[in-house]
Amino acid sequence: MRDDSHLPYTSVVTAGPHVLRPRTICPPRRHAVALAVVGVVLGASACRSSHSPDVAMEVRSVGFDPAAQSPVVMLQDHDRRHALPIWIGPAEAQSIAMQLQGINPPRPMTHDLMKDIMDGAGIELQKVVIEELRESTYHARVHFTAGRKALEVDSRPSDAIALALRCGRPIFVAANVLNAAHTMDVQRDLGGASLRLGSMTIQNLTADLAEYFGLQAGSGVLVADVGTGAAALQRGDVITELDGTVVTGLGDFEHRIRAVPEGGTARLGVQRAGERVEVTFDPHAG
Repeated sequence: MRDDSHLPYTSVVTAGPHVLRPRTICPPRRHAVALAVVGVVLGASACRSSHSPDVAMEVRSVGFDPAAQSPVVMLQDHDRRHALPIWIGPAEAQSIAMQLQGINPPRPMTHDLMKDIMDGAGIELQKVVIEELRESTYHARVHFTAGRKALEVDSRPSDAIALALRCGRPIFVAANVLNAAHTMDVQRDLGGASLRLGSMTIQNLTADLAEYFGLQAGSGVLVADVGTGAAALQRGDVITELDGTVVTGLGDFEHRIRAVPEGGTARLGVQRAGERVEVTFDPHAG
């Protein structure tokens, strides 16, 4: 399924899972023209009709789907069990990926400008909701407050997501949309996916890799690459346990390793060169 920015594309920056942080308000830039633009846009807003409960989601990744020849943003629920792919346009994909990676352009891009306008006008984004799936196209609404007035604006999901990330505000998908859409089981359907953790890349242990390492598929995750901050682990290590509990796949490992508090460490059981070793790993380092 897509939003209406679906266009051919040649390359896109890939970004890893992203958990929304509390909102940070940027210093306002006051422009008379900008305020007038906001007034026109918000004047066109309308109230959304009641619908089924909304499910909180977060951005798992932005990548390129070679089959569809299109960028795709992957949303997942907070339990990291199910993912919802939305095929989007190249400009929106680049905007989302840059925000996930913390890249600041020298001049404001479209979604940066939108946020600057909102800050200057005293308008706060509260949440975005992907609320409808109509003719294979997703439709979203962006919820604002301006003083004591609540406002809603119709939006493409890609623009809504890009703006929510910049404002540090939550992303929701209506439950009826999730029920009607094609969602993925993170551990089952995304078996070839990878996880970027600091300077380290982790990937699922596929059937072929498991056979190579003499393990059962679904019995660990592979350290595909390491960098300067992952001295405790080596490329080719297979992480089979985390704090004494078997790691069943990438989704399981990601959920548990990201739950380690800041300053804490995890005890990893690792198969290395045919032998089992135990390492202490700080997921927040590097």
